[in-house]
Amino acid sequence: MAFSIIDVMSDGFSRTTERNGLGFIAVFAVLALLNALVTAIGFDPATGTVPASGAIALVAGLVSLVIGIVTIAAVIVALRTFASAETEAIPREFRRRRIGVATLNVFVGTIVYVLLVAIGSVFLLIPGLFVLVSLYYWSVFVAVDDQHFFEGFRSSWSLTSGRRLRLFGLGVAVLFVGIVVNGAAGIPAIFLGGVASLVLTQLVAAVVTVYTLATTARAYDQLRSLEPPVDADARPGSAGMPA
Repeated sequence: MAFSIIDVMSDGFSRTTERNGLGFIAVFAVLALLNALVTAIGFDPATGTVPASGAIALVAGLVSLVIGIVTIAAVIVALRTFASAETEAIPREFRRRRIGVATLNVFVGTIVYVLLVAIGSVFLLIPGLFVLVSLYYWSVFVAVDDQHFFEGFRSSWSLTSGRRLRLFGLGVAVLFVGIVVNGAAGIPAIFLGGVASLVLTQLVAAVVTVYTLATTARAYDQLRSLEPPVDADARPGSAGMPA
């Protein structure tokens, strides 16, 4: 059985429009709006570009960091949910199981991942894209299988082996969908202006974010189903399910 891009994108759309998918859209939209508000407070309202007083800017920066960490935690919960069979509720286990450790791993792992892709890109575009695709699913292993980010890199490298071209095609397709959706929302946002424009753009961005997470998790599940059977003792828990 071959990896199916259409099935993954279709499953991703279905999961995005389910009850818990819509809930995640609301969560990411609120977090993005809060971050935009905090960022605005951190700058001089007279110019919008000059940083405000040191104390205000520091507090705004710290609050923005906290929002970023909460967003990472939300991403982890979303990946766990989309990699499972849950479509209505978000199990407490997904929200609480090693969430602090997983959040720290994703935070540090993201920095390392970006650096690795950047280093690969220094040696022309192709090596950078190869690293990006090969290691892309590391965060799902961290979220779903409770792996350390370095273990996630190794697991993603093994999982994507032999299917990297198709996975690159999936990435291009999802990116294209995101560009089209954001572009379509940008037209009415221009005419709305002000707060309405900000709310619309952040809401649409949240939809694209959740769809991307859903397709990532569904691709992970499909890739795992294509792996050769392993000894039941080798894995403490199933993908997306509590260990």
